[in-house]
Amino acid sequence: MNIVCAWCAGPAACVEGAVSHGICVECALAMLRKLPKAYLASIAEPDGTVTLFSGHRLDIETGRRR
Repeated sequence: MNIVCAWCAGPAACVEGAVSHGICVECALAMLRKLPKAYLASIAEPDGTVTLFSGHRLDIETGRRR
């Protein structure tokens, strides 16, 4: 199954077959960056990061991927 990002229409994952929709890492990080820092702090790990389903982490202070 091919997974296409529902936000940017780019590939989120590629496997042979039908198409479904998900979210790519860059769009997921962009969405997190738009959330209030107070909310992100409430769900952050002790090291100050929020972890995506993919394992990528966003540093809530800098807004950068770790």
